[in-house]
Amino acid sequence: MNQTTKGQYGLGRITFKAHFAEIQQEIEAGYPLTQVYEKRKDKLGIAYTQFTRYVGKYITGEAVNKLNTDTSAKTDQGTNTVAPPKKYIPQSVTPKKGLNDPTPLADSELF
Repeated sequence: MNQTTKGQYGLGRITFKAHFAEIQQEIEAGYPLTQVYEKRKDKLGIAYTQFTRYVGKYITGEAVNKLNTDTSAKTDQGTNTVAPPKKYIPQSVTPKKGLNDPTPLADSELF
């Protein structure tokens, strides 16, 4: 089974908050997150990714190591959402005969 069991859920957050002041002090002093984490890895009992989430949530107020990137562009009038780029489809690609084509297929084309 996983390291965390049903009775231990939330203990990582509690231990992070117990070391909150010293973690915050080191981050504000400019220490890299990896170094701050490695120093307390055994005490915290959480993975580095979870540590960075807690730092983002409780210390910096922003998402750290977030997999999804922000796709919004800020302008003077507000926030405009930028659409993802469209997939390139070459013009030479045409659908096969019979797909969405009202023309019936010949018997030789069926088999």
